[in-house]
Amino acid sequence: MGADQKIHGVRLRAVLASGLRKGMGALALCLCILMAPAPARAELIDRIAAAVNNDIITGSELAFAVSLNARFGAAGSNRKALEAETLDGLITRRMLVQEALRLKFVEISDQETAGEISGLTARFGSDAAFRAFLEEFGMTPGELSQMLRERLLVERFIEKKVGLFVRVTRDEAQSYFEMHRADYRGKRFQEVQKDILARLTRQKTGRQLDQYLAELRSKADIRVGMNGQPRRQGDPIR
Repeated sequence: MGADQKIHGVRLRAVLASGLRKGMGALALCLCILMAPAPARAELIDRIAAAVNNDIITGSELAFAVSLNARFGAAGSNRKALEAETLDGLITRRMLVQEALRLKFVEISDQETAGEISGLTARFGSDAAFRAFLEEFGMTPGELSQMLRERLLVERFIEKKVGLFVRVTRDEAQSYFEMHRADYRGKRFQEVQKDILARLTRQKTGRQLDQYLAELRSKADIRVGMNGQPRRQGDPIR
């Protein structure tokens, strides 16, 4: 699962941090690794970065996700722009998690979550390096497991909710080939048909996903900033 893979197929580069798509690469900054776990310490006092249907995204969650994005995939981005993109991705991810839990047609097993943990650990080269990274951000194994479980949940949910209903016909692929012959100079349609079908499927899925997210946002109660209001975990939003 590469960081540049998309949600159509769909891996998401990280809703994940740029609104689930900025050309589809953003349900990506938050899904790949950029999704921060909710703080688990009841004594923590934190500012509210945003709220999605009364579900809080704290300032520490946002800071954690921004740090991951900067480290793994967006090092050249302006810090403020990266923070705004990451927050948008966290909001999108939170909406999708809520929908997935409400509709209940996707489940993630402990075995699948363990596989994700193993894959992520491997990216660090050693268990020691991985543990050091978790300690740097004060993340517990339980928080990591929850983060990766939610990432998988959102990914599978989008695949079933959107991806399964997208179809591209051979005629559509043929028409695309005829209109873009310059891009396929010297090749027959049969040679590039699979690539074209995949491209058109990604494009259609992206449009469907945009529409679905717009629908969710239109119905959601989303509040950003909250005037930097501090809160203790478990406190209600006022």
